[in-house]
Amino acid sequence: MIKYRQHLLGLLSVRRSLLLTTVIVIALFFQLFTPKRTVLTAAGPEKPVRIETKDNSSPAVPVTLEKISTSLKRGSTLQALLLNTGISSSDTVSIIDALSPFLDLTRLKAGQEFEIYFDNKQVNRIIIPASIEKEIHVERLGEVSFKAEESLKELINYPMKKTLTVDSSLYGSAVNAGIPDSIIMDLIQLFSFDVDFQRDIHRGDKLSAVYELVYDEEGKIVDTGKIMEAELKTNGQDLKIYRFVTADGRSDYFNEEGHTIRKTLLKTPINGAYITSNYGMRINPFSGFTTMHKGVDFGAPRGTPIKASGDGTVVIAGYNGVYGNYLKLRHVNGYETLYAHQTSFARGIRRGSRVEQGQIIGYVGTTGMSTGPHLHYEVRYYGKQVNPSTVKFPPGRTLEGVELQLYKNQVRSYNASF
Repeated sequence: MIKYRQHLLGLLSVRRSLLLTTVIVIALFFQLFTPKRTVLTAAGPEKPVRIETKDNSSPAVPVTLEKISTSLKRGSTLQALLLNTGISSSDTVSIIDALSPFLDLTRLKAGQEFEIYFDNKQVNRIIIPASIEKEIHVERLGEVSFKAEESLKELINYPMKKTLTVDSSLYGSAVNAGIPDSIIMDLIQLFSFDVDFQRDIHRGDKLSAVYELVYDEEGKIVDTGKIMEAELKTNGQDLKIYRFVTADGRSDYFNEEGHTIRKTLLKTPINGAYITSNYGMRINPFSGFTTMHKGVDFGAPRGTPIKASGDGTVVIAGYNGVYGNYLKLRHVNGYETLYAHQTSFARGIRRGSRVEQGQIIGYVGTTGMSTGPHLHYEVRYYGKQVNPSTVKFPPGRTLEGVELQLYKNQVRSYNASF
């Protein structure tokens, strides 16, 4: 009996040893052939990176990128900017090479923004806002290689309507109503064909406008779009304008009858100015005698932009002892306009140059016989000076047929919507 029990215990011991050996072999097999554990960590605001942990070590610490926001200074270059932020010369060369197909580096302007991300003092990526709808991303690929690509944003236009009553001035009232400055300037230019903003606007006049606001993917306003319609009640007039795209793909503004609001010439070739001397008899500030003043003087700070009153050709761009620096433009139908006492002409403006209505042609100054910064503005009809404030300029295009019907349908839709 004793021998039988010893024999049984021996068999159990052998079986236990075999089982333990099998468990150890299986454990070693899984240790050899199972992939090592990985940990997901964040690299900056968007892109994650994966970092492998070594055996018998604690999990890796998440990588945090250091962000530097900077902008190009006047007179500087992209190369200098990158080097000054601590990027190595070899990385700088590679980054510029990667950017060249996407960005004209010779036309970078002062103020261009850059977001530069560093990983352990080594540049990891760069984000460049190229426009409101496009960014350029530069990513590190290897030790000294980078890849650049464009990233387009989805922009959405929404209409906004504002209505106001003029208090002290139309511009100030529009600002107080929350209308963006760019929209105010466009409204003034559009109504300048029929309204003299120096004399026709009074307290109590009313303005309403429907215009587009441009939103980015995050719901932020990034720009303004087109004016869709506007109405100005002033000086006994009720002026309504509507934007319409014609069959040839061009957009313009028309009144309720389908006549374009654009005339041969603007009544006011400068924004934000005030009349210091009207057309007519006055006491000459230099001679002291009463003489005929054959133009209109607009007082404005030195450097204020001057706009071409209409499409035309520069026939004179020079200096005169009386007019100082002055331009004369020739327009259609026998009209000419003259702009005197400028501090300088706009770039590219010279004799023979073609200009478009509203284009900046020069800047307010006080050259020649002038007592202070202002624009002396003349309108000539077949060589004879006429009063810019009272002359009636002929209109341009008129819609007809199918286009007129489409336009009237759009006007009815606008009136019903807004």
